[in-house]
Amino acid sequence: MTGSAAHATSGHEWSKAAGLSGTDDFVGQYRNSDGQTAYCTDFDKLAPLYAEDYDGGHSGPFVRSDGQALSTQENAALSYLLNRWGATSNNEDAAAVQLSVWAMTSPGMAWGSPKMKKFLAHEDLPDRVVHRAKSMTRTAHDNAGPYSVRIILGDASGSGLIGKAAVAVLGAGGSPVEGLKVKAKVDGGFTFGNGKSTTSWTSGARQQMLQLERTALGSGGVRITVPETPDGGVHWLEPAHGDAQRLLTASVLQPRKAASELSALPAFQPKVTTKTSAAKVEPGGQLHDILKVSVAESGQNSPTRWLHQPTTGDPLSMEVTSTLWGPLDQKPGLRNAIPDKTPKVGTVVTRVDGPGTYKTPSLTVAGPGYYVWTGTIDPASTRPQQAARFVEPWQSKFGIADETTLVPWKLKVRTELSQHEVVVGDSVTDLVTVSGLPETASSQDRGRIRLTMYGPLEQKLDERLDAPEKAPVFAEVRVPANNGQQRSGTFGPFTESGCYTVVASYAGDERTLPYTSAYGIPDETVCVSPKPQPENEPEPPEHTQPAAAAGTPKGPEPSAQEPTISRPQQLAETGASLNLMAAGGIMATGLGLSCGILSWRRRT
Repeated sequence: MTGSAAHATSGHEWSKAAGLSGTDDFVGQYRNSDGQTAYCTDFDKLAPLYAEDYDGGHSGPFVRSDGQALSTQENAALSYLLNRWGATSNNEDAAAVQLSVWAMTSPGMAWGSPKMKKFLAHEDLPDRVVHRAKSMTRTAHDNAGPYSVRIILGDASGSGLIGKAAVAVLGAGGSPVEGLKVKAKVDGGFTFGNGKSTTSWTSGARQQMLQLERTALGSGGVRITVPETPDGGVHWLEPAHGDAQRLLTASVLQPRKAASELSALPAFQPKVTTKTSAAKVEPGGQLHDILKVSVAESGQNSPTRWLHQPTTGDPLSMEVTSTLWGPLDQKPGLRNAIPDKTPKVGTVVTRVDGPGTYKTPSLTVAGPGYYVWTGTIDPASTRPQQAARFVEPWQSKFGIADETTLVPWKLKVRTELSQHEVVVGDSVTDLVTVSGLPETASSQDRGRIRLTMYGPLEQKLDERLDAPEKAPVFAEVRVPANNGQQRSGTFGPFTESGCYTVVASYAGDERTLPYTSAYGIPDETVCVSPKPQPENEPEPPEHTQPAAAAGTPKGPEPSAQEPTISRPQQLAETGASLNLMAAGGIMATGLGLSCGILSWRRRT
């Protein structure tokens, strides 16, 4: 302002506040008795002393003394200048502000103009003040409004959890602006990193990073306020005397606000990989399930780590409910749902509290068949209970190969030969009674039962588990492996005497255990005797005609064709002897007949 302004009396309402005295002029701010700070705007006019009085003030876009209205961007820059540095009490800063105001508002005083150069050379102000003034002008234009507030919520740990907020106050060009007071408030289940719900800072050329800490699993919000953002206008005073300068008092301020909702903790998806404790067990054995617990990567916004209680840091826990199904006749196929009417062994519960490997309680399996585990997680089992809504349910499929156990079927075979004593040349068959095979497979799938007959054996047979290593094999017969009773093919005919015994065996299949019967079972043993030779009938003894007794009539003479029977000499000695011999001949003949009948009966 002109040199006369430098001589304003102290008794006037406006007095010098902060600034520098040049060669002829005071360059800086004025302050009235009410503490209001102001800067002169019309360089060629008189100081406030000559105004006599000022009106109540005006607000809006500024118009220069030559009638040229400042552009929107120029008004915004002027407003920013006054808002950021206008209230300074530093002499050099106040002088720099005044130089910048004249450069923006006074005709012919733009930076680099002859008029400004002449003024600076005449006043001999410090170079640093001039540099400071030019920098303020550039910064004001670069950071001019209109303004907006940007909030970016981010993941602080790569876990999918909101853990930070990036806040920036943006100017007209979309870049962060400096020097504006910013306040932040968070509510709901959150605090800032300092444990408080409010914080404040002055905006800078980079966005402000706010650390967010959860105090609960629920939702919340972060709200940003810039109470004083310079709008596209200023406040100024008009003098009563038109030759005095107008006074710029302050920016037109308008608060800017922004808010972002901090959603409730996104529900995470537990993942369980399961495997049965054994692929095959005996009837009456025990099974448990092995659980490998982790977190599924189910979505972009889902957490990738196990959730913890924000207040205690303890992990959430939940129950894995495991059900063992069976017995099933067939190996189950993979499917999403459990088939209707599937038999169930039982259910066990395992509480898990984070990634790791867990073992369920055991269940006992009884009869033969296939058994398969399934598992579920119900969010309602989550502890603490209020965290249940942050857990997604989980359910395994039915028929997973690693979850399937086989309790093999055990074949039961009872056999008995059709005869146990025969003779060479005879044959026998075996009556085979089978039980214990699965009913759902055909005999073609099951194979056949082999009946191996060992013999002939000379030694006495004793029942034993295995056949002797050198026991001769007489024959093999096979029958279908079917439940029920059936007659085998023929063993024989036997060509040698001795004892023979049959061993039944079954090789087994995918579902059925191998089977071998004992060796030497009495019901499976037959002894073969030599075939008896037919007996010859004895020839009747030769009989002589007894001599006629004295006085006995003489019979007819033998024919010339009949043989003459010679009698022993002694037969003629006495009649008593003859009679005895005759009787003996009759007895001998009867004995021969009796022996023949006995021999016939034995053969029959």
